[in-house]
Amino acid sequence: MKAIQIKQYGDNSVLEQVDIAIPKAQPHQVVVQIKASSVNPVDYKIRSGFLAGQLTKTFPFTLGWEGAGIVTEVGEAVTLYKPGDEVMLMPNFMQGGTYAAYVAVNENEVTPKPKSISFTDASIIPFSLGTAYTALVEDAAIKNGQKILIHGAGGAVGQMAVQIAKNSGLSVIGTATGENLQELLALGIDQVIDYTKADFSSVLHDLDVVLDLVGGETLAKSYSIVKKGGVIVSTTQPPNPSALEKYGLTGKMTLTRMEPNKFSEVIGWLEQGKIKVKKPWIYDLSRAQEALSMVESRKAKSKIVFEF
Repeated sequence: MKAIQIKQYGDNSVLEQVDIAIPKAQPHQVVVQIKASSVNPVDYKIRSGFLAGQLTKTFPFTLGWEGAGIVTEVGEAVTLYKPGDEVMLMPNFMQGGTYAAYVAVNENEVTPKPKSISFTDASIIPFSLGTAYTALVEDAAIKNGQKILIHGAGGAVGQMAVQIAKNSGLSVIGTATGENLQELLALGIDQVIDYTKADFSSVLHDLDVVLDLVGGETLAKSYSIVKKGGVIVSTTQPPNPSALEKYGLTGKMTLTRMEPNKFSEVIGWLEQGKIKVKKPWIYDLSRAQEALSMVESRKAKSKIVFEF
């Protein structure tokens, strides 16, 4: 089968298209024939060696940590899936392997694909869903009636977070720019701020929750606009303990988790059309170097997906 692997850390020139054997399922695994695989920032961070200290991997290995496809084989201990099932998947970061025609993943790292959604659209859901759900429901413990600000609301994770928050009964404000402004309004966001034209910290106050998908100065300016007892959650860096104490807040850095058993309500919203998926850009696997370059340089205006 064709796959994209690396034999050493480096820039995008280390990506190679190779032909390797189709994997076999271990007892608690399923083998999935990949129909679509998406590109995420973590892909180039792992490729570059930036995360080598946290993820000790053996070369060569196949990149890719998100996709959708059809189960073709199940391990002897698997109980939830059978060959022919259509699934979405997010393998653990030690494993990965979705830049390939087939991948073997643990049973608890897949979830049924909504029937109303294509494989291509489904392939970009696991990471954004896992991140947004973990940040909002697990880390921020959002509640009906709260007011939340989402920084970086126009991206895949941001748009998923906006829709989960809206469906959960929150008043949602987002920062974005360009064509994302209209996209967010179409999704029903209550207020959107163009960060290139207005300073959110001068117009907002008394927020219950801030979800930061940007970091840096954006996070630093967010503490003062959250009411005492409020929550700041960031996917980019740990919130500053001194600032949290100064303003009487709690804070946490979100680590994306794929926990399919908790996603049933959100999957239902996807099935019912209450959550929309931003259309991805389609690339052939042979263009993997170009695809990662587009994501790494932040030139991609939507997620990039390899179709098989």
